[in-house]
Amino acid sequence: MRERRMQEVFKDESGMGDALCEQLADAIGRDRYDLWLSHDVELRSCIDTPSGTRRVEFYFATGFLCDHARQTLGKELSLAVKQIFGDEASLAFCVAETTVSSSNSSSSKKSPTASPKEPVSLTRLSTPRAAAPAPEIDRTARGFDSLVVGKSNELAVRAAERLAAGKHVGGPLVLCGPAGCGKTHLLAAIRQSFRQRFHRARILSITSEQFVGHYVAAYRGGGLPSFRQKYRGANLLLLDDLHFMAKKRATLEELHHTIDRITTAGGQVVIASCGEPAQIEHLSEELLSRLRAGLQCEMASADFATRLEMARRRCDDADLPIEENALRLLAAGVSSGARELLGAIERLRARHELLGEAITPQLIDQTIGRINQQTIRPVAIDEIQKVVCDYFGVEGKALRSASRTKSVTQPRMLAMWLARKYTQSGWREIGDAFGGRSHSTVISAHRRIEEQMASESTIDRGREACRLEEAIVQIETALRTA
Repeated sequence: MRERRMQEVFKDESGMGDALCEQLADAIGRDRYDLWLSHDVELRSCIDTPSGTRRVEFYFATGFLCDHARQTLGKELSLAVKQIFGDEASLAFCVAETTVSSSNSSSSKKSPTASPKEPVSLTRLSTPRAAAPAPEIDRTARGFDSLVVGKSNELAVRAAERLAAGKHVGGPLVLCGPAGCGKTHLLAAIRQSFRQRFHRARILSITSEQFVGHYVAAYRGGGLPSFRQKYRGANLLLLDDLHFMAKKRATLEELHHTIDRITTAGGQVVIASCGEPAQIEHLSEELLSRLRAGLQCEMASADFATRLEMARRRCDDADLPIEENALRLLAAGVSSGARELLGAIERLRARHELLGEAITPQLIDQTIGRINQQTIRPVAIDEIQKVVCDYFGVEGKALRSASRTKSVTQPRMLAMWLARKYTQSGWREIGDAFGGRSHSTVISAHRRIEEQMASESTIDRGREACRLEEAIVQIETALRTA
């Protein structure tokens, strides 16, 4: 039964290589396959003469690559081989004594155990990917169509689309922004789109933590040449969390030379960081100059319109019945980041599907309060008053005065709204902090700000007018760093 299945799947050696590589990619994941098995690795399949069992051998260019693959992929590859050839099949990791492009005659010298077996079939693991007209994309991958584009990320998204289309010229593309603004999502979209257009390209998508770990392991194990061959030979390097490399001088130096080699060879580099590269400690001037030679795109936290569209898409995907006014309330209330907004929607979904509760404004207010309580740093009302006064250029006592001028009432209402969001104070407590105003006045101010946010109104700041949403983002940023 098993032999018949094998004959159907592996009619010839090239078919065997194609099918086996696809099985391996499914077993360990396409990204890990691309990273460790798609280049400079040979596959040998042979049958032991006495027992008649199948033996699959992987030949790596260096001992470092061989040992690392054995440690990280051994169990999964062994399971995949047994699923294809049966439980009796065995797996071996070997080091090639010559380059992977050697002929069959020289390859016979690499394996002293080849003589008692049937003739060896050689297959380059990268060949099926190159020959395939359109490789299957990981279902978990997220493309550009899954991104919500707004004013906070439009430049970064357009630059990423151009790079993924092979039209980017110049130095690295650097994405800077706070946590939750969509940097990792954008890196995943670049990877998927680039892979769809350039099937034979070598793509490395890693975090800075992984880069540091691989570099340290290579340095201690004497595998730096193999490490450099792997990373510097990439056509596209996607590096996330550059700020993780702060104070790691040796790794930053290695990254500097890696970027130089890739860009000189015509490859592309995309780097994401929570802060601007100039703010990372011990970042050399040489590396900074390389990054500045490229395009640096600042990404901000999602604005109200972007959060609203994100909430609408997520609720549609989850078949969650929610009215437009409720969506606006949700998008206005959760402004700390995209992950927090999605978390709030998951809470509402659980309460609706598991407990049968209707999604009412009261339930949304309760959910927003819990999310903000967990994610937002508690601040005092006097801190909020100080930051608001500094932003609008008014005196602190003005917010507590009886003045009804527009230059004072607008900052005062906004400060009350922020106090309700960032503190645990009740309506009456907030009113007392603003000159002894009644709780109904505070509630009215809170509603006014909510309505203005929903209608994308502007607010006066001195002689200029700015969007209310932008003012809130800048004030909240000042509160986080205070």
